[in-house]
Amino acid sequence: MAPRQERFVKVSQIEQSQGQVVLNIEVEPPELEEHLDRVYRRAVQQVNIRGFRKGKAPRSVVERELGRDAMVEDALETLLPQVTSAAIEEQNLDVVATPRVKVTQNEPLTIEATVAIRPLVVLGDYYQIRLEPDMVEVTTEAVEGVVDSLRRDAGTWEPVERPVELEDMTTINVQGQVDENSIIDDKGIDYILSSESTNPIPGFASQLVGINRGEQREFTLPFPEDYPQANFVGKECHFTVTVEEVKERKLPDIGDEFAKSLSIEGVETVAELMDKLREDMLKHNQQIADQHYQEQAIETLIEGAKMEIPPLMVDEEVNRILSEQAEAMRRQQVNMDDYLSTVGKSVEQLQEEVRPSAVERITRGLTLRALREQEGIEVSPEEVDEELNSMLSVPHAESESLRQLLNSESARTSITNVLLNRKTIERLTNISRGEVIIVASSTESTPNEEGLTESTESERGA
Repeated sequence: MAPRQERFVKVSQIEQSQGQVVLNIEVEPPELEEHLDRVYRRAVQQVNIRGFRKGKAPRSVVERELGRDAMVEDALETLLPQVTSAAIEEQNLDVVATPRVKVTQNEPLTIEATVAIRPLVVLGDYYQIRLEPDMVEVTTEAVEGVVDSLRRDAGTWEPVERPVELEDMTTINVQGQVDENSIIDDKGIDYILSSESTNPIPGFASQLVGINRGEQREFTLPFPEDYPQANFVGKECHFTVTVEEVKERKLPDIGDEFAKSLSIEGVETVAELMDKLREDMLKHNQQIADQHYQEQAIETLIEGAKMEIPPLMVDEEVNRILSEQAEAMRRQQVNMDDYLSTVGKSVEQLQEEVRPSAVERITRGLTLRALREQEGIEVSPEEVDEELNSMLSVPHAESESLRQLLNSESARTSITNVLLNRKTIERLTNISRGEVIIVASSTESTPNEEGLTESTESERGA
């Protein structure tokens, strides 16, 4: 059976600007009638019409009962996306956002679809990018700071008879009220007075300084503007705290016994501990430096790129960001509408606030995609398999259900995209370091697969 052809009369481009195309789609009556018939077949099974058994009323009667306009509106829910999709395919458009569709005329049915097409990205001369890597070092003071942290972790708490000081551990009973409503009522909890603590709200720890065991203190603190529970922002909490016990931390002496007690492989002495910490810190700092270098390279690449981003593409990314924010709020049991009410903002204001982030996301993605295509970067099925095996080799990843999930088509697609992005950024950083150059050619003046060779800058001068 031959595939059914859509019966719209004509598709034409009536406007093209800002990276968007406006399509005029004129639909023949038979196309609309087919969709109306689907609406009828569904509706006749659902509505009760006097004089007819359910499912037996003719279409003219059902149409009179429901109203033709209502049936047309129902039919458009399936017709609009179908004919729009077919029109896009006919025009061979590479669409990057959900089209905006509206009916401009009823007889004949005429649709106007605004379509965002993939922007043409023109990269700058990225083979001229040269960046100096950050110096990576670890000072003795930094290593000693980590040793101090390890001593603190290994310390013991001992009761003392004196007023509370910062860094003490206290056992407290605490009550908190907001607008005369109790939000905290805990007894016998251990609380460490850290100067940087924001629990339960900033400033709480410092309010306990100076209290003796058995004493009670009352104080009021404001909730900060960035408090996770938005319904408390702008309000104050009245606390009543009783100190039941005060303890101070006793730190172990630094020596070989302390080094052994940490159970770090290959560490038996303080000297070995210092060497091991320095080695680990160097690796960590190198990772941070590498990430910073990559971001610098990407920013430089973006600065040299030119593109026109369609407004529809930005709008869709804005909505995606807001959906991510709403989901994050839901996980913290905060409703987006409540948050907007508390901070006094509208959805439109929030959309404008995140718009620069949306443009930045899109620009980054399009630029890296253009580089990937320019450099001919691909990921083979074998590379995906290798990444999957690596993921499954970690502890607790050997379950059959996880293996099936990771081997699904969607998971493989996701992993492929991750690897493509990784290889693209690696390529860019290698170029930025001068480890990849383009060989001069009388026929080629732009980078491509045939005109590239991997070499060092010193080799280029040879």
